[in-house]
Amino acid sequence: MGRWFLLLCVGFLFCCTPGALAEEVRPELDRNQPIEITSQRLEVLQQQRQSIFSGDVVAQQGDMTLRAETLIAFFQKDQNQIERLEATGNVRVIQLDRMATAEKATFYQLEEVLTLSGQAEVKQGENSIFGDEITLFLKENRSLVESSTHGRVKAVIVPEKKQEKSE
Repeated sequence: MGRWFLLLCVGFLFCCTPGALAEEVRPELDRNQPIEITSQRLEVLQQQRQSIFSGDVVAQQGDMTLRAETLIAFFQKDQNQIERLEATGNVRVIQLDRMATAEKATFYQLEEVLTLSGQAEVKQGENSIFGDEITLFLKENRSLVESSTHGRVKAVIVPEKKQEKSE
């Protein structure tokens, strides 16, 4: 389960923002740190190969935290590997000054594709990007921000303040 959480969080926090929005500095996340998932309820459906965490779900590894109302892990047939994860209901991923929010987030493990949908927003410091859906292609280090037919994608990029040279 550690790999999915790492990829989910890294995708949210580092791949969502275009080059102009995010710096190339990527803090290291120790994959060996334990992942703690808490919720008000856990239901395991073995025949459907699902684990459903519900009610104020908090998944934490190191300084990264994922919050949602529900988190469902779908497992591959005949294997104990995660096929995909779906977080729904006030989804938030937070690390340092970075935060991603959406109504729903789906992570496809094999393809390493993460989709944020429903009022998706990614913020880093004062910079932010908004859309109805943000798709992250982690293997390709590429992201796509889309809006509905009536809406628009929005990016807010705040220029860095340059320090004045004193003589």
